[in-house]
Amino acid sequence: MNIWYDVTGLTHWDRPQLTGIQRTTVGILNGLLARKVAVRTVWFDPRQGEFVPLDIAALPAAVRRHIDATAAVCGQIDAPATDAAPSESQTMDEPRRATKRWINRDTIFGTAPAANDLRVAFRQFKAAWRNLRRHATRWARTRWSPVHVTSPPSPSVTGLPAGTTFPQPAAPLGGDGPFAPGDVLFSLGCTWCMPGHAEAAAAARRRGVRVLRMIYDLIPAIQPQWVAPEHTREFTRWARSVLTESDHVFTISEFSRREIEGYCHECRFDPPPLSVVRLGDVLDTAAGIGEAAPLPRFVPTRPFFVCVSTLDVRKNHRLLYDVWSVLAARGPEACPDLLCIGTSHLYVDDLFHEIRHDRAVNGRIHVLQSIDDRELSWYYAHCAATIYPSRYEGWGLPVAESLGHGKLCLASHAASIPEISRTLPEFFDPRDPQGLVALVDRVLHDPAWVAERERAIHESFEPTPWTHTARQLLEAIGTASTTIPDAA
Repeated sequence: MNIWYDVTGLTHWDRPQLTGIQRTTVGILNGLLARKVAVRTVWFDPRQGEFVPLDIAALPAAVRRHIDATAAVCGQIDAPATDAAPSESQTMDEPRRATKRWINRDTIFGTAPAANDLRVAFRQFKAAWRNLRRHATRWARTRWSPVHVTSPPSPSVTGLPAGTTFPQPAAPLGGDGPFAPGDVLFSLGCTWCMPGHAEAAAAARRRGVRVLRMIYDLIPAIQPQWVAPEHTREFTRWARSVLTESDHVFTISEFSRREIEGYCHECRFDPPPLSVVRLGDVLDTAAGIGEAAPLPRFVPTRPFFVCVSTLDVRKNHRLLYDVWSVLAARGPEACPDLLCIGTSHLYVDDLFHEIRHDRAVNGRIHVLQSIDDRELSWYYAHCAATIYPSRYEGWGLPVAESLGHGKLCLASHAASIPEISRTLPEFFDPRDPQGLVALVDRVLHDPAWVAERERAIHESFEPTPWTHTARQLLEAIGTASTTIPDAA
């Protein structure tokens, strides 16, 4: 039995730091390698329509530097040799070429939210063009073959108009790929925007491969107000494939598990074998924590709070703006700094236009992008506290990272966030700015309380290593207790 690990969501990563799902995908891979699992990496080639082995050296540099160098040297992630020379679409340099094309993206486009929206739209256009070519080729080959449709998903769940139907996915164009019956495929990354990926995974399963996939949350399907309409359509189609054509599905919180089971019930199909895994929360940084870490590019000169989060509507930065407006109105000199660390996403341009041009707060709220883990470690170590105001989460990794650094986190009590720890964060209602104002004031003016809270964090919070997450995944295929050494 070969264990294959899908790195499709990493092959075209063009940012200097890992975020969200990309951090998780790399963390789990490191956890598997640390447990001495002979895992092989694979990616989905959209031109050929099938999975292809991929050497770790072909991944972008920003990804490679986060992968365990010792495991890579030991050859645990080398692709197997093949007799035939790879075609242009199979070559291992394809992801690297794509990364090189975007190497100077910040210089060319800038780092403003509008520039990121342009890049996202361009990626969506490229994906749509590949999809159009693929379907046009299949249409030309089959021509008059009938088009089958699946039953429409429940409008109350997906947010799509009543009567929406989805074409039956066509079979991948390629052959069997690298898999043999009895192999295992872990596909845990961001793949819902990859045309043909879900169909290829389902086809591998029909050929006897055990397919284990992950759904982090169902936000695009059940909260469509926060995503682009085409994203809702793509994600909904992908989620239905994952839930009906996988041998096992993982998710990251009990909250997400309940959401998935409810979704399956409303869509009228049985949920698959489903289990919750706890994500690792240890930052991958060689610099360590505290004074050993180098100074970041921006060093605040005042007391500061940190919010680590994608700049996204559901992450609720509007609440932070309201809170800092109250603090600044009471006295600009006493107002602390706020560092919003993350990548800009959809529908936040208007909010950050307000912040940039509001003279009461624009010297106190700082938006930082492209922050690497060593800089982030410094900010965690030196901030007064962290804040996580999100309205809806599948997990909430920055809360765990904050606690892992021994820092008090002022956290929203919404969705899955309390599952990280029900006692160590200081929770607030994400709809109540005055409640958060009171907590920020207490952090600033009651150092004894902060010290007591941080002492409790140091004594009772145990960071979760990625080897623990990997072990939970391996238990689903029955290997963790027999062939995998018990790593810390």
